Amino acid sequence: MDLLSAQGLGMSFGGLLANHDISFEIIPGEMVGLIGPNGAGKSTLFNCLAGLYKPTAGRILFQGKDVTGFKPYEMARLGMARTFQVYVATGDLNILENVMVGSFLRTRSKAKARSKAESLLEKMDLRDMAKERVANLPVAAQKRVVMATALATDPILLLLDEVAAGLNPKEIDDMIGLVRWVHADLHVTVILIEHVMELVMKLSHRVLVLDSGQLIAEGEPSDIVLQPGVIKAYLGERYGTQSFSRNSQGA
Repeated sequence: MDLLSAQGLGMSFGGLLANHDISFEIIPGEMVGLIGPNGAGKSTLFNCLAGLYKPTAGRILFQGKDVTGFKPYEMARLGMARTFQVYVATGDLNILENVMVGSFLRTRSKAKARSKAESLLEKMDLRDMAKERVANLPVAAQKRVVMATALATDPILLLLDEVAAGLNPKEIDDMIGLVRWVHADLHVTVILIEHVMELVMKLSHRVLVLDSGQLIAEGEPSDIVLQPGVIKAYLGERYGTQSFSRNSQGA
């Protein structure tokens, strides 16, 4: 059974059609890249899947259940977590407390929530910063905090929105390793929006391409980068002369 299925999904804001007739399936254990130019509708699609928006057309199935129009907290309880490209830290919570908020989805025990949060901070090299405010951290550390908070909810599907944005090459390599750990060790299925194509190509089993709110291509990374429509809409000509594969990139 598919873990996630989008069927004829559409989302409009007044006269603006942000998503139109999008259909795809995600099977358990996949890592799927979602790419496309700015304004293609990628984040809108994530918001529909995660319950921030109610689609104006089509339906969403999660583990075979119609969840169209479910609220974000309902999707989280079912096992879907979503991160955001831009994280706005407010209030007086420190890093440990932020991650504990995610843990409380599955437990009422403060001790258990703290233990889970501390374990995640250890893995994400954040333990020494546990009492810092998120707003005081560099971008790379902030992104790890956001991911840790999402993982604290024990998701089976994680939607990652531009986890490599603003990172330097070393930080991108570290993020690739972290996402691989989430996928392989925590057994979490992953969909990731990303403009850093090296990360997409190294991690993705399959790539979905959006342009102007529509799904224009779907396939393995090495095939997607050679499709003329994808090159024209998003990648540019330099990708048409390069060969990418997950195995050659050490995935």
